[in-house]
Amino acid sequence: MARQFGPDVVSDEGLRELVGQGHLVEVVCLEPAERRGDVWYGLWGIRSVAPDGGSARILVAWRHDKPRGVDRPRTFRTLNGLASFLRGLGFAVVSIPFEAGGEVRHTLGGPEARPD
Repeated sequence: MARQFGPDVVSDEGLRELVGQGHLVEVVCLEPAERRGDVWYGLWGIRSVAPDGGSARILVAWRHDKPRGVDRPRTFRTLNGLASFLRGLGFAVVSIPFEAGGEVRHTLGGPEARPD
C-alpha cells in the first residue's frame, strides 16, 4: 500500500520521481553548521520546488507524528548525511548552506545559490 501525503509534502520516493520530472531540490539551513572534530553538524531540511518556481513540497520522514497528527519534516544533522542523500538522488555536485536561513537550489544540471 502506497503512503499517502498531503499536497505540500513529499516522501523520499516521491522526491526521486519529482527530480526525474525536472523539479528542483532546495536545501535549507535551519541551524548554523559547526565543526566538531572532522564532522560538520547543523540542521538542514529539503524542499522540492516545481520547475517554474511555483509550488514547493517539504520532504517528510516516513514515520507519522501521531500526537499532532501531521507528517514530520525530514531533517539532516550532519553534512555527510545530507550530501549522501543528495548524491543518492543523482546530484553529482552538491552545495550546502552553512548559515541559518541560507538556501541552495539544485537541479540535475548543477546547484544554484540563492541570496539570503
